[in-house]
Amino acid sequence: MAYRALYRTWRPARFAEVSGQEHIVKVLAGQIEAGRIAHAYLFSGPRGTGKTSLAKIFARAVNCTDSHGGEPCGRCAVCLETASENPVDIVEIDAASNNGVDSVREIRDRVNLLPAVCRFKVYIIDEVHMLSKGAFNALLKTLEEPPSHVIFILATTEPHKLPATILSRCQRFDFKRISIDDITARLTEVAKGEGYRFEPEALRTIAQAAEGGLRDALSILDQCASSGAVTQQSVSAALGSGGAQQLYGLIDSITAYDEKNALERLAALLGAGADTRALIKDLGEAFRRMMWLSVGAGNEDDGGLKAMAERFGKNACVRALNILIQKEYEMRQNLRADIVLETAVMALMAPEDDESASDKTRIEKLEARVAALEQRPPAAPVPEAEPAHGKPAKPASKTPKAAPSVQSPSDRGDAQELWQKMLLRLRNDAPYAYQPASKARKAAFKGRDMLEVTFDGSSGVWVDLLKQPAAEKALSEALEKTAGTPLKITFLTEKESKADNTDILAMFGDKVEEI
Repeated sequence: MAYRALYRTWRPARFAEVSGQEHIVKVLAGQIEAGRIAHAYLFSGPRGTGKTSLAKIFARAVNCTDSHGGEPCGRCAVCLETASENPVDIVEIDAASNNGVDSVREIRDRVNLLPAVCRFKVYIIDEVHMLSKGAFNALLKTLEEPPSHVIFILATTEPHKLPATILSRCQRFDFKRISIDDITARLTEVAKGEGYRFEPEALRTIAQAAEGGLRDALSILDQCASSGAVTQQSVSAALGSGGAQQLYGLIDSITAYDEKNALERLAALLGAGADTRALIKDLGEAFRRMMWLSVGAGNEDDGGLKAMAERFGKNACVRALNILIQKEYEMRQNLRADIVLETAVMALMAPEDDESASDKTRIEKLEARVAALEQRPPAAPVPEAEPAHGKPAKPASKTPKAAPSVQSPSDRGDAQELWQKMLLRLRNDAPYAYQPASKARKAAFKGRDMLEVTFDGSSGVWVDLLKQPAAEKALSEALEKTAGTPLKITFLTEKESKADNTDILAMFGDKVEEI
């Protein structure tokens, strides 16, 4: 006998076996028990959520001669007939391949024939949104006033494509995505029934990857079981996700704003065979769970997601989800999906480039980067340039240099020139402070021992970073070495500094009021 796929072998035969659609089962079973059967139903919802299975159960139940509580008995002649591969009075039609007017006209001509065995003849039209406009028009009158022995069940994943005239003639039932817990419970039941060796965590991973579709989950289980035991390793290989441990390692690098390590981990995942589309979906699901954990709405903490969520913050998690959603869409349009994924990972670690990111998020990211840079070994000293004309350089004097004398502002020269020289020194001594310091717009002396540094009005985040203890200390030391004397530093943003209005007053005179 030919092998049957798990989703066919374990298709539910009773209402009680349907997972995750209790709200629909209750209504349909109640209608059968009360004898209030409608002539047309519309089952809509995501793929693999039980639309066709429930349609078959309903068709069997309305014809059962000994039903109890709306459930088919499974023993009477009608139940045995309708449970066969090709029941005479239950007609399944795939509208994707039979979407023309002629196919619907054939249905219209045959509905007047009485059922051969059952009480009702049931027509199940799957993917009904694929019917052409002419086919819908041909079906309309029959759907509105069918013979009393005919029931139509229309199934679709895209109900918005159906004409309003069709929708208004059906009782509509919206199927929801099946929860991870319900899918896991069903997978456990199937695995035990088939005698598979499995890890419970692996079944839950399959349930998460199925995105609410039980049929997809059973197909993945079928694929994993063919290689032996159903383990995390076999599931990761089937899904192309690279494994939870490697994924969480990548997320740990992202939440620590460690760009180098994040790219290396991503390259290792892709090099091990991880699928780009599966990987970006897994990242999205992980950051979604982190968003829940960041506000205390979740209680699972597998892989240390809770700690990473607290470090990354709620706003950063929301921003990460928006980026991943956009990049997943771009990935479908781009042949180099790996490059799109790399840019997505880099964008997650660059809140300073996102105008929608809060100042707090930007500061947290920059502080994390400062902490990472402080852990790096100091940069090697730059070798001195070779003297001109190949002449040997003079040996360095072993006599200690005298301490630099205190200079007045006029002795130190231009403040802007001093600031630029200090930046060169800072770039080698403290690169983590060099970046924000280089964003300054101008520098000016205020008195004998004060240097006023002005930033643009939008550069408040850089000022906040320079006020951090580590950066402030590095800046003061570099400035003292450059100027030869200790200097106090004050930071101003453009909106705090008073603009020079001399030219404006000269142009407009007393018509301008200085505020």
